[in-house]
Amino acid sequence: MKLSKRLQAIADLIVKYKQGEILADIGTDHAYLPCYLVNENIIDKAYACDIASGPINASIETIQLYHLEKQVIPLLGSGMNPILDKDVDMISICGMGGKLTIDILDEHREFLAHHRFILQANIGLEILREYLYKQNMKIIDESIVKDAQHIYEIIVCEKTDDMIAYQEEDFYFGPCLRKNKNGLFYEKWHRQLEIQKGILNSLEEQHPRYHVIMHLITMIEGEISGS
Repeated sequence: MKLSKRLQAIADLIVKYKQGEILADIGTDHAYLPCYLVNENIIDKAYACDIASGPINASIETIQLYHLEKQVIPLLGSGMNPILDKDVDMISICGMGGKLTIDILDEHREFLAHHRFILQANIGLEILREYLYKQNMKIIDESIVKDAQHIYEIIVCEKTDDMIAYQEEDFYFGPCLRKNKNGLFYEKWHRQLEIQKGILNSLEEQHPRYHVIMHLITMIEGEISGS
């Protein structure tokens, strides 16, 4: 079973930071990720969850294709609601925006204390990381991957009793990614720098966003200097 580069990078992090044998995949993409993990004997069982019947029906097709009906269970429902009464070790929430990911996490904050999370937000990573910080969720590791011209970042995190010390740059660039900057990191932020400069040039200095964008440009330039 072959995954997209994005899903493979997520699967690789799950393998590396595996905790227990049961995964819940929230907002599942055709159940590809849970089916792959079960089919490869990485985990014993998974729940493929989605709020809409279309993705659930697509998930059922994938599950049946690989004859995994007894191990990958499709569940219809919003966020983590379908797994409230389930025994789960790890939870993946991938392919959404940062704000929606936060809403899903915040609806059942009791899950944060006892599960390892694998998160991949398409946008709004800085607000997601800031939320994790405020919930005392430690970012254990991060990965960056390019798939079909899009660059994605993946976060592995879990609750900690330790004091976490992050700064603003960590929210934007990732505390782990900025310690191990690679070509994709620089590619993403060089591209973002040009986008933000274009936005700044279109704004009057009196515009409320002008100084916000200027601050972001300064941060990016500081982060990628010397590349």
